[in-house]
Amino acid sequence: MSSDVDAHRQKVRLRAELLVARRARPVEELERARAAVCEQVLDRLTGIDRVAAYVPLRSEPGSVQLLSALHARAGTVLVPVTLPDRDLDWAEWAPDGLGARLGIDAIAGAQLVLAPALAVARDGTRLGRGGGSYDRALARCHPSAVTAALAFDGEVVDRLPRAEWDVPVGAAVTPSGWLTLGGNIQMRSGR
Repeated sequence: MSSDVDAHRQKVRLRAELLVARRARPVEELERARAAVCEQVLDRLTGIDRVAAYVPLRSEPGSVQLLSALHARAGTVLVPVTLPDRDLDWAEWAPDGLGARLGIDAIAGAQLVLAPALAVARDGTRLGRGGGSYDRALARCHPSAVTAALAFDGEVVDRLPRAEWDVPVGAAVTPSGWLTLGGNIQMRSGR
């Protein structure tokens, strides 16, 4: 059995476990975590005017409030639009709706990229939902962009299964803080 097949099987099992845990979070805990993640991101938002983020699902640590705050402070916020082949197109997000689609390469202009994750390892390996959408998008980021996965406390782990096509992130943002991963440089504090 190849290592990629083994990694896939491990990822399927981990995704199921992590999704059950996320769905079991009380609403109050989820809201506190979302507010704390928002604060962590905004505390480090210095000199950034173009951010790629995402519209969160109900159980994710990102929030519409974070998108609104990024829009107010950074200006341009890009969010993904999933294409039929699961690749990601990008559109400008504003509180009153989405702008025109900008193409799959629009992420290359983002200085900060916030990616969803079910878990993230200390080496930067990110466990997403399994479509490969973000791995393709992260591969298009500018080399100087800060890439960070948003996760809950307890979802930053020592190791995750990794396939050859997995693109690591440079940081994890949790309610408790901003962690530099895999030796990449973290954003300087805005304080």
